[in-house]
Amino acid sequence: MLINRKLIICLVVLAVAVNAIGLFEPLLRNDDPVLYANIAKHIVLSGNWIDLVSGGKDWLDKPHFPFWVSALSFKLFGINSFAYIFPGFLFHLLGVYYTYRLAKHLYNSEVALISVLLYVTSLHLLFSAIDIRAEAYLLGQIMPACYYWLCYDRNSNTKALLLGCLFTAMAMMTKGLFVVITIFSGVLGSWLYTKQFKRVYAPKWLLAYALCLLFILPELVCLYLQFDLHPEKTVFGHQHISGLKWYFWDSQFGRFFNNGPIVNTQGNPLFFVHTFLWAFLPWSMIFILATWRQLRDFRLRNYSQNARVVYLLASFWVTFIMFSATRFQLDHYTNIIIPFASIVCAVYLQDNLQMLRKLASFQRSLSLFMLVITAGLFVYLFRLTPPVGGSIVALILIILILMKPKLSYLEQCLVYPSLAISMIFGLVLSVNYYICRSYDVGYNIAQRVNSLPPAPLYDLDYSSTPLEFHLKYSYWRVDDVAQLPKTGNYYVFLKQQDWLNDSKKLSKTEYTPVIKFCGATIDKVLRAYSDYAKLQSQLTCYIVLKHG
Repeated sequence: MLINRKLIICLVVLAVAVNAIGLFEPLLRNDDPVLYANIAKHIVLSGNWIDLVSGGKDWLDKPHFPFWVSALSFKLFGINSFAYIFPGFLFHLLGVYYTYRLAKHLYNSEVALISVLLYVTSLHLLFSAIDIRAEAYLLGQIMPACYYWLCYDRNSNTKALLLGCLFTAMAMMTKGLFVVITIFSGVLGSWLYTKQFKRVYAPKWLLAYALCLLFILPELVCLYLQFDLHPEKTVFGHQHISGLKWYFWDSQFGRFFNNGPIVNTQGNPLFFVHTFLWAFLPWSMIFILATWRQLRDFRLRNYSQNARVVYLLASFWVTFIMFSATRFQLDHYTNIIIPFASIVCAVYLQDNLQMLRKLASFQRSLSLFMLVITAGLFVYLFRLTPPVGGSIVALILIILILMKPKLSYLEQCLVYPSLAISMIFGLVLSVNYYICRSYDVGYNIAQRVNSLPPAPLYDLDYSSTPLEFHLKYSYWRVDDVAQLPKTGNYYVFLKQQDWLNDSKKLSKTEYTPVIKFCGATIDKVLRAYSDYAKLQSQLTCYIVLKHG
């Protein structure tokens, strides 16, 4: 027994429990998660499970699977933030389970347990488990697909074939075709290393490819019905849009070559280097050492050991290089390769027990640094409010645990950073709940309008996705006063300055202000949070007018 299994399991449970607190926080900010939630909300309210619609317009940027799952959750739990976050969180946990199974399949249960701890305490995976985008779902699709394809490669059993195809198809209906690169790069790398590349076109694998395509038919049918059958629809300013062409080319190769409908002009070949270093905190240094050691000792290991190393490194680096080669770069892209990095690190920690003294010292110092910074930010942002009291108690408990004298160097490498990162995430949750929630315009306006008599609300030239999601009444986006109804009861949401300056030309006799709220984006709030006067200068005021 190289590690205290109960201790590691307790750390995993603690990290998951802290992470799960985010299930109960509201969706805020005009960002992708709340945009996706609104698309799923439209599915439920319209009963249309084929067309993806945002802001009343046909939407073509992501496949259907996450929206279907979110809509089903809304059906079960109602339309609320918890119902949107919950299924993505479950897929995140499914990724945990299959990271364990994959690591155990390749090595042993201790490597698997360490891998799970690194997974659930990686900084960016903590964020993505509650800031639900496609990557949260992908973790619970790619890892089981990788596991079942390894099983299928060795045993050719029907269960592994069907489950491998199912999870691969779900990933393809979540992100697109390029996910197969991450799923199969490890297997392909192993085949190259073992000189068995002819397996690529072996009958059993041709059957697997065909079944994967068969399983994504629901996505292809929906795209065909929404777009290919309706060339008159306008998407990204163009008509005659083919949903099938978008799926097989524009959504993947268009982004890779940065010549699709959505482009990024800020790409940098080193973007994912520094991104991964912070995204995989507090385990980044271990990964660097582990990769170097795996390559250095490659000639010293036997054939089967190297095949496993090739599988893991190919699964990580092929995708990493692919991401770096494109100029369309977003930080959450690295999430899907963090499980492979976790296994690489776990193998290194188990195989180098006699050389962990310096690494343990580094991890202790890193943990202390993170704790000091976190405590300082708690005091700066909250002073002596409840979050600070809770953080002080947590800090005392952490210090008591850190003083435990019987931890091995391996356990020191794992325990201290895990506790520190959990505290950092506690800070993030506190900031989101106590600060972001207090100043988010869309969320607060929705809460106040929901207490008024029922009537449609027209968002005049602001397009607040949190307002659209949290509002219980009908929500409509309009760009001009001329689009507003001439009669009837309804609300209008706009900037107070536009109302006072009469720039929107709304009649002062027909409309009555009923709500006023002043808010700001989170970056403006945090920069000025300690200075009340400066904070007030950063706020923008909005009002809701009542007509009729």
